[in-house]
Amino acid sequence: MSSETSTVAEVLSSPWKIDGLTIKNRYVLSPMAVLQPTKDGHPSDQTIAFLTTRARGGVGLLIIGGTVATERGNQEAPFQPLMRFDSDKFIPGLKRMVDAVHEHDVPIFAQIFPSFGAMGVPGEGRSTRAASPKPVRMAAPRLPHGLYIPGGRTNPTPNEITKDEILEVQNSTVASVLRAKAAGFDGIELGAHMRYLYSSFLSPRTNWRTDEYGGSAENRARILVDTIRAIRAEVGTEYPVGLRMSVNDHLPDGQGPEGFAEVAAIINEEGLGYIALSDANYESMDNNVTSESGAIIEHGEPQAFRAAMPNVPLLLSSTFDPRQSADAITAGFADGIMLARQLLADPDFPNKVLQGRQNEINWCDHDNSCLRRLILNVPVRCHKNPAMGREAVLAGTKEPVSIKLKRPVENLLIAATGSTVLMGIADKLATAGQKGSKG
Repeated sequence: MSSETSTVAEVLSSPWKIDGLTIKNRYVLSPMAVLQPTKDGHPSDQTIAFLTTRARGGVGLLIIGGTVATERGNQEAPFQPLMRFDSDKFIPGLKRMVDAVHEHDVPIFAQIFPSFGAMGVPGEGRSTRAASPKPVRMAAPRLPHGLYIPGGRTNPTPNEITKDEILEVQNSTVASVLRAKAAGFDGIELGAHMRYLYSSFLSPRTNWRTDEYGGSAENRARILVDTIRAIRAEVGTEYPVGLRMSVNDHLPDGQGPEGFAEVAAIINEEGLGYIALSDANYESMDNNVTSESGAIIEHGEPQAFRAAMPNVPLLLSSTFDPRQSADAITAGFADGIMLARQLLADPDFPNKVLQGRQNEINWCDHDNSCLRRLILNVPVRCHKNPAMGREAVLAGTKEPVSIKLKRPVENLLIAATGSTVLMGIADKLATAGQKGSKG
């Protein structure tokens, strides 16, 4: 091991704390909707196999994603199935999963996610809800590598959520936090990123309310201030409560990192265990799902948050290069390093870095076939790691014949939707159709 590699490993293997919990190293599994729970929302054998594989791979903390905290959130979800926290009946299954992870001496947090906001799917008699009626438009050229949406897509316009509905969401969220704690989760994280419900309040671009939830930074922070205050009243000050939030709109009419940091500092007064920095949103996905390590550092977002909040732990996204990660921690504007796609490609990535075996790493190529699968609502796989998504089957769990039969068709679909040529043709046809309908 070279001296430089040794220094990087030393920094990344150093322990740190979130509230009263010690994390053994700096690597964190970022929440992703890749866990394949059962159709009715319980953790499956595959869920547990995926998580325990990453626990053995060396991460210091697991944060689970693809979850939902309210029944309405589950109904409006753009993809299924999700892991559910909206009823006590889910606690035993969640506890089984938590206990399996704990056998590897790794803590696990639950992302508590109440609503998809402007990204939700409306149903009969059920609109989507957000801070203000601002729809999401996803289209080229603001899409990440490997993702194509022919003609672009504009989601249905959400209704402005009412004050009574805000309180309803708060009460449901607190109840889900208590279920997570009862199931043995070591901490929770509120999801206020992208264009989901909570995040819609944080930026003036998506919040033009004139009541106490809009306007000033204090007002835009209020929904999360009230929610975290209510959570803290139930779980106390030592139980880790983190926040995942957008930190830069990356849009001409959007808010920059200083504005988001101002809102975050107000929320932090209620006692945040950490802030996980999520870059950009669905309308600037090229900045959110980047192929470049350390872009968030170049944008100055963690630096702005550290200046506003000198003591709260900060978790960085999209900084998978070990040298950059170590430098960010040494510089003082990062505490944890979140890994998402890289841990799909190589679940042993943390061990390889910390043990000086970087030459053995199976690197993610950022083709984003995993993202295409998620958007098309088929089980997420990784073409760089054939074992990903099949950990339980490879350990001996029987795979249903129906899944085997679907796989070739799913693989063909993912390949086709990742083809520059085919998607270019589809985009021209879709664009022509849109012009024709307007005419």
